[in-house]
Amino acid sequence: MTAEELIYPESEPRLYSSDSDFDSDNDEDTNIPYYEQTVKEIKDGDQYVCMICTVELDSTCRMYACDSCYRVFDYECVREWALKSTNKTLDKSWKCPNCYKINHKIPKQKRSTCWCGKVVNPDVNELDPNSCGQTCNAYSCVHGCSKVCHLGPHPECLIPVQIKCKCGKHCKQIPCSRSKVLGNSYNCGDVCGLLLPCGKHTCQKTCHTGFCGPCESIIKTELPCYCGSDVKSGIQCSDLRVLDYSKDVSGKKWIGVYSCGEVRTLHYSCDHHTYVEQCLAPAGIDRSRPCPFSPKTLKTCPCGKTMLKELDKPRRKCTDTIPTCSNVCGKQLSCGKHTCPFSCHTGDCMDPCLIITKTPCTCHSKTFLTPCQLHDTPRCNIKCESNMSCRRHKCMEICCSGKPAAKKREKTLFLKRDLNNETLVEPEHVCLKQCNLKLSCGIHDCTWKCHPGKCPPCLESDPNDLVCPCGKTVVPAPVRCGTKLPPCPNPCIKISEGPAPCGHRVGPHKCHPAGTDCPPCTANVIKKCRCYKKHDMRTLCLVPDSQVACGTECGLPLATCHHKCQKKCHVEGECEIKCAKPCGLKRSLCGHLCKEKCHGNSPCPEKVCHEKVVITCDCNRRTKQVECGATHDTQSRSETEKLPCDEECAKLQRHMELMEAFGMNEKPKNTKEQLESIVLVAKKFDDLNMPYSELVLNVYKKQVNWCDQICAVFDKFIEDTQKLSLHLKPMRVPQRQFIKELASAYALYSESQDREPNRSVYLKKIQSQSKKPELTLKDASELYQLFKTLEKERMQEHYSTKVTKTLINIPASETPLPAPYEGPNAIVISGVFDSSQIDNIEPLVHDFLKYTLVKTPQYRFLKDLNSVLIFPENYSGITKNTASDMEKVIPFIKTALQDQMLATGVEMCQVDENLSLVSQA
Repeated sequence: MTAEELIYPESEPRLYSSDSDFDSDNDEDTNIPYYEQTVKEIKDGDQYVCMICTVELDSTCRMYACDSCYRVFDYECVREWALKSTNKTLDKSWKCPNCYKINHKIPKQKRSTCWCGKVVNPDVNELDPNSCGQTCNAYSCVHGCSKVCHLGPHPECLIPVQIKCKCGKHCKQIPCSRSKVLGNSYNCGDVCGLLLPCGKHTCQKTCHTGFCGPCESIIKTELPCYCGSDVKSGIQCSDLRVLDYSKDVSGKKWIGVYSCGEVRTLHYSCDHHTYVEQCLAPAGIDRSRPCPFSPKTLKTCPCGKTMLKELDKPRRKCTDTIPTCSNVCGKQLSCGKHTCPFSCHTGDCMDPCLIITKTPCTCHSKTFLTPCQLHDTPRCNIKCESNMSCRRHKCMEICCSGKPAAKKREKTLFLKRDLNNETLVEPEHVCLKQCNLKLSCGIHDCTWKCHPGKCPPCLESDPNDLVCPCGKTVVPAPVRCGTKLPPCPNPCIKISEGPAPCGHRVGPHKCHPAGTDCPPCTANVIKKCRCYKKHDMRTLCLVPDSQVACGTECGLPLATCHHKCQKKCHVEGECEIKCAKPCGLKRSLCGHLCKEKCHGNSPCPEKVCHEKVVITCDCNRRTKQVECGATHDTQSRSETEKLPCDEECAKLQRHMELMEAFGMNEKPKNTKEQLESIVLVAKKFDDLNMPYSELVLNVYKKQVNWCDQICAVFDKFIEDTQKLSLHLKPMRVPQRQFIKELASAYALYSESQDREPNRSVYLKKIQSQSKKPELTLKDASELYQLFKTLEKERMQEHYSTKVTKTLINIPASETPLPAPYEGPNAIVISGVFDSSQIDNIEPLVHDFLKYTLVKTPQYRFLKDLNSVLIFPENYSGITKNTASDMEKVIPFIKTALQDQMLATGVEMCQVDENLSLVSQA
């Protein structure tokens, strides 16, 4: 017999044919196992593709093979597949994309192995891809796989091994692979022949393992039972039980081997009393046992507490009545808990026990009085109402046996992982109802038994493909419940079907689900506005007619007051019902406008007027702003109050009289000329009565152009009678403050809106109050500068009058004058090629020279030398200390200029009276 015949007996099919079965190399390629064909295709590098990424695999790729179907995948692809799958499963498992084998081990990152798993990240092997070249040595048997590191199942082991038969009498050699099939033993076919436990017969089974078992031989001889009443033949040997010999009254002995089951009645030795006995070994002999009621044997009363000799009724024979005592019986009853409560008696005690005891009901809520051996547990009428295992329902059982355990469970603190563990709940409170909650898909119901925690994900699927309306995006069946169709990049089919219901062409848009409408039409159309004032409003087709608005103010008079409707473009008959504007009518005495909320056609309430009015002195030089204060019976303070004139008024009066005396009595013609006359005598800014604040005037002095632009915007806004509000662009805090101060000069309402950095100023006209100032900001700035100059002169004159000067003559000592300084008296900056760079150099140098003795430094560009000369104003007569200060700051100036790339060098130099270089340091 050849080795191949040992491996493949005729009863088993072969996996593939031998080499002699092939006629050509092409036949060999088509008939080799698929896993060997896989390695061959990977070796070629242009046929075998990864099932996940569909990229061709070659010998340079990192590979992973399923240990069940041996399908090869790209290592990174299958690792990403495993990670995504474990995130969606409760048991953190993933399935092979080819054979769906469940795995729990995720491939490690950048830790691919060869086929046998010995080498991590194996080197590229062009002859045998992903093979390490070592012996596989996998534990398929005790010898290990002898094949070189390979893909696919391990070949069968051909090494011969010796095995014994089941009875151990014979042995033979077979291939190792066959020993697994035979279980390391075989059946030799011989009879066992071992002695059985009966000691007489031998085992007749063929070659077997384990115990021989009971003897199955049949005894045909007639054999007696233990009591001798019956004889039987044909008994199995293993059923015989020899215990002891028996004998009868005559002394005849026999050995019984089984029990006949009959009950015999035997007499005691007194021949008056009897007893019963079953078929036992040894069998009892009639009239051999002494009578238990004989006076010689029985010495106590039935309860055993009193001796018979102590009683007055002596017994002579066994048939005499047994006297009883007066004690309680007290024998243990069958319940095991109580004793007999009756007086000493003959016969059996109380059975069953009927003594009344306190017994708790099934739920342990109440206690009942019941007979001791009453087998039924009493029940109360209280509902359990304990939480079931699902924590949604409550137990409605009457007198539930699980209530005590439920109370204990509710007081127990469980770990988070045990909250949903139903095995920790008593069996009576495991909810057996159907869950029937909606799953996450919102369509199907949960089919689980009522449970705690979340319901499982929906596993329902549709056998039909999920197709978009255009039919170009398809999710192939089976489609899991809850799967949404991915966005389709193709155009909607309704684009080609014709115009939309409105008559316009359907705009281009992507395919969308059938339940979703196409986007509304965005074609430009001409419609009438809601108020029918404009009939050519250009708008979009999607805008309803009721929402087309022209933005024009209604302007119709209101029925409840004198105002006009300010709603913009509304449907006819929907004018304002409740007017929220201020009244705006003139008050009867002072003429100011009523600022109360519109009160309809009723007269204005005569409250105190808080408008600002100006009161003056008799000569009109002094002015002051005060509240009007007019009421229904009191005139305005501008009519009733005057300011007293002061000394300046008297001076101005005399001045005017002198001018009149000299014929110079022309009065100022305009506001500017009036303010010019006031500036000459004003002591404070408030005395000028200017429309602008000091902040506005100071900002105008520094930012003339920007302020003029803002004033132009304000003037244009005031002149536009149709425009009621203005929203300026976002500005910084100082600019917004200037806008607000300037708005008060124009009598405009102002407020800041939005958050930083988009905070801006909103302006709104105040009805019949907003107007241009009588004096322009430019003219006001000139008057303000004149006022500041005069104020400064007055301050200097005031302080000069307060200073006391004392002249002291001290004779000077005759000290020799120091010799004039002769040395470097200027700074030269080299590497400057353009005179325009002086504007950049001057501020840098000034920051260093301002702390020295160099005052008013001068700058000159030396074109021939490409240098800048810096020298003091009195460069010909500087002192040594001044030159020393200049020399100390040169390193700092040089570093600053070089950092800004404005010059290449800085050094001291000496110049003559004509500013010509004499020497350089």
